[in-house]
Amino acid sequence: MSVRPAALLSRRAAPVAVFAGLVALLRLPSFVGQLFDPDEAAVSAQAIGLWRGGEMYIDGIDRKPPLAPFIYEWSHRLTGSTDLRPLHVLAAVLLLGAAVIVAHEARRIGGRHAMWWGGALVVTGALAMVPVDAQAANYSHLAMPFGALAMVASRRGTDRAALLTGVALSIATLTRQTWAIGVIPAAFALWRFGDWRRHLPMAFIGGLIPIGVVALMVPWGDFIYWSFESNGSFVLNGAQPATVIGRGATSVAVFALCHLVAVWFTGRSAWRRQPDLWLWLLTGLVAVAAGYRFYGHYWMQVVPPLALIAADELRTRSREVQVQAGRALVVTGVIAFVLAWMPSTVQELPDPSPLAEFVQAATAEDDTVLVWGNFPEVYWESERAPAGGFVSMDFVTGRSGARDNGAHTIDDAPDRGYPHLLASIETQPPAVIIDTQPSAFREYGDYPISLFPELEDFIESGYDDPLLIDGFSVYVRSGVAS
Repeated sequence: MSVRPAALLSRRAAPVAVFAGLVALLRLPSFVGQLFDPDEAAVSAQAIGLWRGGEMYIDGIDRKPPLAPFIYEWSHRLTGSTDLRPLHVLAAVLLLGAAVIVAHEARRIGGRHAMWWGGALVVTGALAMVPVDAQAANYSHLAMPFGALAMVASRRGTDRAALLTGVALSIATLTRQTWAIGVIPAAFALWRFGDWRRHLPMAFIGGLIPIGVVALMVPWGDFIYWSFESNGSFVLNGAQPATVIGRGATSVAVFALCHLVAVWFTGRSAWRRQPDLWLWLLTGLVAVAAGYRFYGHYWMQVVPPLALIAADELRTRSREVQVQAGRALVVTGVIAFVLAWMPSTVQELPDPSPLAEFVQAATAEDDTVLVWGNFPEVYWESERAPAGGFVSMDFVTGRSGARDNGAHTIDDAPDRGYPHLLASIETQPPAVIIDTQPSAFREYGDYPISLFPELEDFIESGYDDPLLIDGFSVYVRSGVAS
């Protein structure tokens, strides 16, 4: 019996519509709210530097690949502001894309029941986290659909799919570098499902395409340095075994509890059925542990393979078991949805408004601002580019999150950090300098400017006596109206 084209189209469109509705509902708080994650402010700070005419990794510097800042810059240019809601909408669209990709593959290997489970597990898996991780538009959110596409394409065994595998994995890596570890499961899948002698080189060529495009857009040496070479101390130094074990155990427990359905049924699936998916899952777990910080959004790399394995297992279970699993997903979705409307109950973010309002009043759009500390939210809300290009002074002080910090970390800072800062501010002195040390904000009580004599002399010779705003010392360049 033939299927009418209209009926076939309806059958294919229905899952997309359902998953789109689920994504829109669960991410609704992000369409209303602005900043959920400090990482969003950091990406925005880079993007502002580009928006104001700067260059990536010179006027907008972080330890991350360049695609997310470019996306933020395009949004800022289009909207004429640093409004994050368009980016939250984009993150929702990309999440929908990841859900559809996984659902399509689940249907191919397990039928329609597996399709519904695959898509639902991706959507709820990405959002069953605390709001700071679930509702943002950071590197992990933007990279996940491309990683999912690489995972699925590597299983198809065709020339076109092999090429697509390389392109997608390269884009994912250029958005969040931990996806680079995906070359291991991707290569295994290309060997298992296709002609590896032909498909591995094709995937390699595909991977070079996005890299080549980026090479034309950014200073290549600076990209390699800031994204990879300078990350050694950030990843490894200062990690205390007891702290690492505690953070790791807590992160695993919270993820398993919030993703109980996916974890439970994945654990009951024999790895021999889908060994390549298990390899994607294991490498994703390695990415979660990278740097021993175990932040919640790191788990985004685990969600696609976990959802696909669990979906293939769930479709074999009885109707009663599937109903119970569905109820569990609804419960976790409702809890995540409610928490997303009151994110401060889980993590309260600092208010940059007093500083941002002063900066906007005291500076012009093309002026730069230097925040001594780690407070990129000021750049984001004031819409001013960071002097020196750094989203935080961690590149100068060696401070890093989830570590034992203090003046001893200065020796661990990237060797280009402080010289780059000094050269930049000599060329374009910031109109305003904000010192967060007096308030000990984000551990910067341990990093007084006096530890950096050249910077201290620069401020003393060119800036008025400091004002005290919301507990922070604020220096205005001499001759700048305030």
